[in-house]
Parts: sequence; C-alpha cells; structure tokens
Amino acid sequence: MEERDTRLIEEIAALRKTLRILRGENGCPWDREQTIDDMIFYMIDESYELLQAANENELEKMEEELGDVFFIIIFIHELILEMGGAPLDRIVARIHEKLIHRHPHVFGDSSAETSTQSLEEWNRIKNNERSSEENGTKERNLDSLPTVRKALTIQKEAATVGFDWPEASSVMEKLHEEMEELENELGGAGEKIDRGKVKDELGDLFFTIINLSRKLSIDPENALDISTRKFIKRFALMEKKAEKEGKKLSSMSLEEMEHLWERAKSRRPDQMENGSGKD
Repeated sequence: MEERDTRLIEEIAALRKTLRILRGENGCPWDREQTIDDMIFYMIDESYELLQAANENELEKMEEELGDVFFIIIFIHELILEMGGAPLDRIVARIHEKLIHRHPHVFGDSSAETSTQSLEEWNRIKNNERSSEENGTKERNLDSLPTVRKALTIQKEAATVGFDWPEASSVMEKLHEEMEELENELGGAGEKIDRGKVKDELGDLFFTIINLSRKLSIDPENALDISTRKFIKRFALMEKKAEKEGKKLSSMSLEEMEHLWERAKSRRPDQMENGSGKD
C-alpha cells in the first residue's frame, strides 16, 4: 500500500473518531440531534456549493466543498452504523465489486471502443441485475428524484434501448413544434386560456429543453444555475446604476429598466464582479 493511501486511512479514522466524540454523551448537542434526513438535506446543499465552485473553476474552493461533502458522507454512514448497518469497508467493497463487474471491457473479455458502447454495456448489466419486480424503465420508481433530474434520468434510460432522437438538430425541431403548440394554447390578446392545457404544453416544452441539454451533453441544472447567477449579477448592477442616478427600480419605467439591463449585459463578467468599466 502506498504511503498516501495509508495517510488517507489514518485521516478517515481520525475524522470518524472526532465525529463520534461530537455525537457522544459529552459532545455537541447539534451533532447528536442530526438525523439521516437532516444530513441528506445538507448533502444536497453542499453538493450545489461544490457545483458552484466547479462552475467558477476555483480549485481551492472545489477542494473545500468536496471536503464538506465527504464529511457528510462519513456522518451519514455513522448514522447508518448506529442503526445496525454495514461497516464502511463492506460498503466500499460492494461498490468496488460493482465497478469491476460493470466494466467487462476493461476487466473481462468483452470490448467497447467508444464511451457510448461502454455506457450501453453498463446499462445492460445494470438491467440484468435488477430483480423481476423492478426490471424495466417503466416500473422504475423515480419519485424521490428532483423533477429535472427525474426527466433527465428517464430520458437517458429510454435512449439506452434506442428510443432517442438521432441528433440535437432533431430535438431543436421538436422544440420549435412545442413552442408553436404553447403559442396556440395561449391564443391572442384578451382570449381566455385553458390553464390546464397551457401547463401541459409548458411541461412538454421543459421536457424537450432537458432532452436537448442531454443530447448536447450539458447538464440542464448546471446550465440553468449559470444563467440564474448571471441574471442576479446583472440585476444587481441595474440596481447600482439606478442608485447612482438617484432612483429606485420600482419607480422607473419598463423602458428605463430595459436600458439599464442592456448596459448591464454589455459588461464583461469581470466588470460585473467589481463594477468597473465605462458607462
């Protein structure tokens, strides 16, 4: 075993020891009160912070956030142990065995020349491992997943059996089609709309956009997060510009706000961060 691996084992053991002190009788009340549901919530929160650091390509921040995620994993496993669950070495051994079993093109006799073939092999083995009660995409229970992730997951699984658009341009055609259907339901000015039908068409539009993201190998939540943060920065810049003019956005006309928005859009990302740049 390499020296670095030995240090890793020692550090994990030390972390667990500290966590057990925190959850012990003379430890921290907050740590003792935490449940698996609590820690799953924090896991989601920290994962998004890791995503943000990755989007900003900040290595030190990524390392810090990864450490937070890892601590929560250890915390969750400690709770599992307290419930009588398996030790961590057994859990790691299971995932190690799964990793080897699902890569027969590396550790076995089969072959895969492309990432697509590798993924097809992975999913084929995964489907074979499912019990008869759970086998098949149509019987999967995805209700625990967030809505966007649920849509993305089912789209990926449908693609593994060949039910997929041949290319991104085909999804774009479908996107235009869904836009037209939504516009038809919205009707003209003053027309009463059927909110149920509009919701249905809007859902189809969202689903198609997620499909387009998948075909382009772009995570839809990641893309949306980037755009949302960009909007937040531009809107904050609008507020600053309005204040310099002695105004509030709420008292300005839409035309005036549109002008500020265009000025904010013209800023480079670094200028948006520090407020520099010519007006």
